[in-house]
Formats: sequence, structure tokens, C-alpha cells
Amino acid sequence: MKKLLLIAIVSTATVLASNNVTSDSHAQINKQIQEIKPPRVGVKASDVIHTKSPFLLYKTGKDGKRKTYVAKKKVKLPPLKMESSINNSVKINGKWYKEGDRVRQYTIVKVSSGEVMLKSKKKEIKLFQDQKNDKINFNVN
Repeated sequence: MKKLLLIAIVSTATVLASNNVTSDSHAQINKQIQEIKPPRVGVKASDVIHTKSPFLLYKTGKDGKRKTYVAKKKVKLPPLKMESSINNSVKINGKWYKEGDRVRQYTIVKVSSGEVMLKSKKKEIKLFQDQKNDKINFNVN
């Protein structure tokens, strides 16, 4: 009988102690969740492209001395694609631009229906709107 009473007291004390620890743990976890909820600002892709490589490479020159150089990695960007245009605004690769805005190294010179003229220091390009669009349906009754 004494053993049974002792076991009951010990188990009750253990349960009560674990409830206090659990509520404290939940409070700490909730606090940590609240701290990480605000949105975090990431790094822009353009910043990553313009970052210098941290790796140094060595090359032996004709004079026998070791010279340091950094290998430049070419980043392949997706081609520019005109999706739609309204008034003086154009949607290129999912983002809206106006005349005078910059897209990569190009400046938007002229927006007209179905085409846009882009100009850089070295060349001019024209983008045309793709006429096939599966998302637009016209029903004529």
C-alpha cells in the first residue's frame, strides 16, 4: 500500500513539473516564431551578378612569375520577351515598364501597339509581341 501511494505521489509530481516546463517551452517557441515572422530582405540577382569572385586563381606568366587573376563567370540571362503593351507601358519578362525606363542595359525608347524599341550605347533592338496567347479566349455568338 505504501509503495502504491509513493508511486502515485511521484507520478503526480512528475506530471505537474512537466506541465510547467511545457508551458515555458511553448512560450519560448512562440517568442522565437514571432521574431522570425517579419519578411526578410534577400539579395537582388543584379547584385549577385556584379559581385566579384572571392576565389583567386594563379597563372604563371612567360617570365616565370606567378600572377593572380579572377575568372569571370558569364551569367546567361533569359532572353527579353515582350508580353503585352498598354498606352506607353510595356510588359517585358513579367514586369511592367514605361518609356524611359531601363531594362538591363537598354532604355525603352518607344512603345507602340505590338512592339517596343530598346536602345543601348552599342545597339538598338525591337521586341515584338507574340500573337499567340492561349490564356485569352474570344467567344463570338
